[in-house]
Parts: sequence; structure tokens; C-alpha cells
Amino acid sequence: MNLDVDYDTAYNFDDKTKYTVVHSNREGDNSLVNDRVKAAIKESLNKRSYIEVSKDEADLVFVFHVNVTKRSDIKSDYQVVGYGGYGYGRGFGGYGGGYGTRVVAVPSTYQWKEGKLIIDALNPKTNKIVWRGVVSDELTRSETTPAEKTKYINEVVSKLLKKFPKN
Repeated sequence: MNLDVDYDTAYNFDDKTKYTVVHSNREGDNSLVNDRVKAAIKESLNKRSYIEVSKDEADLVFVFHVNVTKRSDIKSDYQVVGYGGYGYGRGFGGYGGGYGTRVVAVPSTYQWKEGKLIIDALNPKTNKIVWRGVVSDELTRSETTPAEKTKYINEVVSKLLKKFPKN
């Protein structure tokens, strides 16, 4: 899991205690995942004494984006193929094994899905991003039940929001 955080160093986070989470599903979005992410953001912020309010009252507006991308990587495995000779003699007149061999690159392709979650905190007065957290992970997990999926999303969001400036 890779975490990356950036924020506006001139923005004063200290007196910001009220927040709202705004997200609207687009066509093709997985609303089940989006609802879990939204609930996880709220849970993480509430544990840190932030107060959920309406958008008009919020000091910070949180928005998020979820993306799953198919990725692939081609790697080469170098192998020695061919045959080697038997050596005889010593010194100038002899030769050793190793003739007739060559190194060959054998490519292999590895495919996986990469999940990326971007959470932005906006200043509602300027509508500019004051904090951005990005987490990406290879989706090889085998969560099969809704409870397992919710637990995983909660863990991911919690790790990311731990990097949010303290209020």
C-alpha cells in the first residue's frame, strides 16, 4: 500500500473542527464502495473530534474519488540456453566448457488491478484543495463478504486520514 499526502502549508488547520463529506455517484460508479468510503471518512474524522455539519456550516469539505485500473508489467528472466563443451589440456592448447551457450531473455507478463483512492479537503470559501491524500494498492485481496470489504476500506481510509493535520 502506497500513501502520499500533500497540503497547503499556509492554511491554518488548527481552528477547523467542522466538516462535511460531499460525493455524488457518477454513471458506472460502484455506489456500494462509495458509500463505504464515505462512511469510513466520517468515522475516522469523528474519532478525531471533528464534527459533521451541513455544507453551509463546514470549515472543511471532503470529496473523494475511487479508481480501479488494470495494470501490467513485463519482466525479462534471463536464462542460459545451449550446450557446453568438455575441456581438455591445460594452458595454451586447451579449452574449457562454455562454447555454444547463449543468454536469452524470456519475457513474462504480470497483470493486476490497482485501486486508487484520492481524498481532498477543500476550503469551502475558496473551493481550493488544502489537503490531498492518495492511497494506491494492488487489489489482490480476497475479501468476499460485505463485512470484509467494509473492514478493508475502513483500514485504508484510517491509515490515510492519520496523516491529516491534527485539529
